[in-house]
Amino acid sequence: MKKWTTILTAGTLAFVLSACGQTAEPKEDPMTGKKEEVVVKSDLTAGEVMEKASAAAETQQSMHSDMDIMQTLEMGDEKKEMNSTIEMDMILEPLAIRQTMNMQANGEEIAIEQYMTQEGFFMKNPESGSWIKLPNEMYKEVTGQTAGMTESPVDFTMYEEYAEDFTFEETDDEYVLTLIGSGEKFSELMKEMLDQNMPAEADEAKLDNVDMKVEKIDLQFTIDKKTFFTKDFDMDMIMAMEEQGQQVKVTQNIKGTMTKINEIDEIKVPKEILDSAKEMD
Repeated sequence: MKKWTTILTAGTLAFVLSACGQTAEPKEDPMTGKKEEVVVKSDLTAGEVMEKASAAAETQQSMHSDMDIMQTLEMGDEKKEMNSTIEMDMILEPLAIRQTMNMQANGEEIAIEQYMTQEGFFMKNPESGSWIKLPNEMYKEVTGQTAGMTESPVDFTMYEEYAEDFTFEETDDEYVLTLIGSGEKFSELMKEMLDQNMPAEADEAKLDNVDMKVEKIDLQFTIDKKTFFTKDFDMDMIMAMEEQGQQVKVTQNIKGTMTKINEIDEIKVPKEILDSAKEMD
């Protein structure tokens, strides 16, 4: 999650600043087409806002996030849909997470609730409702992977050529960055993003055998004018892939909001869970 947050707040916004010298235009109301009145217009350029947003992301130590994910996979005549909602509290150091997730797929619904703190990794069995304590090694493994993600520098120079494709708008309280694109140019971007975000143990060479085409990519980020924290994001994507003659079309929409930034001081596993959870080998 931290890596995803970093991409959204620091990485995705850390484009080449020299390519983003324009100041913001008043945001246009999508319903009326009229531009909003901005009482105090910012004289910051898009590049300066991105730089400040990147610096603000480095100060994030805790947050609450809500995400809605809708995904459709099409393979020939087969079509699968999956919708998920995720609610999460997170503290970075030491890593602590409280998360609830509801998934709907092929007419079935699954609810998952879990805690991950120094007290252990606990998950609620979606069928029985009882709590399970996973092995301590799993907590160490996840925290180790997360630490590597957050401490290792991520190369976002791949966004350089896309900086000028963003539009830059503002309201009285927010900056809005929007990217709308399609075609081969963004297919290469998507493949680079997948390369960077693949797990370390995954075979990166497999991507070289995938013919990928981005039919649509729409991104929008909203940044708070006072704190420069990223408040929310909206991503629409339609991507077609082909590997060894097998074609897959992926349609995905992800919406997320980040609140209570640096306001969560503690995440504790409830005592009733600590007392009742059964250890899993």
